[in-house]
Amino acid sequence: MHCPSPRRSVNRWLRLTAALGLAMACQLAHAGAVDPDDDRVGALMGDLMFHADLMSSLDKLCPRVAVPGRDWQAVVRQLPAHARTRELRDLSRRLSDDAGRAMVRGSGGCATVEYARVYAETRLEYEALLDQWAQLSV
Repeated sequence: MHCPSPRRSVNRWLRLTAALGLAMACQLAHAGAVDPDDDRVGALMGDLMFHADLMSSLDKLCPRVAVPGRDWQAVVRQLPAHARTRELRDLSRRLSDDAGRAMVRGSGGCATVEYARVYAETRLEYEALLDQWAQLSV
């Protein structure tokens, strides 16, 4: 059986993140919540939501690797209500669940060094997004 390389899995979920960011930016612009010419805020909120859902998904798939007591969803609860519509939440959860399964499968499973590396990179990306959000919120 041929498993996709970890790099292909990562590239796939990066495309999924971009799709969610675009959906978020369009939804927010349509609702009049952000300037339609400034997609970066909507994209950042979409990236944050996706990464929070992805980290939660990875922790469910591989609980022994999970960061104990970490509430990845805390940032999602802080996003404006119009950024947390049922449709966007469902889309983010579906995409992150698919991406999480692809990441675990592509890295050879929860117990591999490759998975630990991919998990750590994803966590660092989440932390960087949190920093960006904090800077925008000042």
